[in-house]
Amino acid sequence: MADISNRRGGRQYRQNTSARNPRSYYNGIDGNTVRQLNAVPKRKERELPGQRPHRRPERQPAKMAGIDGASFAFMVCVLGVVMFAAFAYIHTQNQVHSMKKEIVSMQTEIEEQQEKNNIKYNEILASVDLAEIYKRATKKLHMVMADGNKVYKYKNKKSDMVKQYGDVPGTED
Repeated sequence: MADISNRRGGRQYRQNTSARNPRSYYNGIDGNTVRQLNAVPKRKERELPGQRPHRRPERQPAKMAGIDGASFAFMVCVLGVVMFAAFAYIHTQNQVHSMKKEIVSMQTEIEEQQEKNNIKYNEILASVDLAEIYKRATKKLHMVMADGNKVYKYKNKKSDMVKQYGDVPGTED
């Protein structure tokens, strides 16, 4: 019988030594967790062809309800309309962008033309000498400066058009 010190939880365990059990390489306690040397797994018995165990079929995942043809056609039409609107919007944005570039280039051209025009105007003003014109008119053409009381202003009551009845002397066509 086993000693009282070997009792655990009311169960008795037998202590093996290598002298008692030649299959054991170590001194330990036999039990279900002890390694067994040359342990061979149990053979499975062959099932007879007529006897099959009843298995439950594996559960298939629930199928989602699909869309019918009309819904699919409607979705394709809506997608087409949305794509058309998107491309039309992109095209319009592209046109606006190109017009802005064209406007900027035209404004630059206008500024250049105005600058050229101002330069020509200043050249013309610089080339006209009012003192020279006065000298030529008074000495060569014997003109006299009009006084304030010799200038007559009148209003034409008939029309603003002047009729010319003959050629102006000194003009050539």
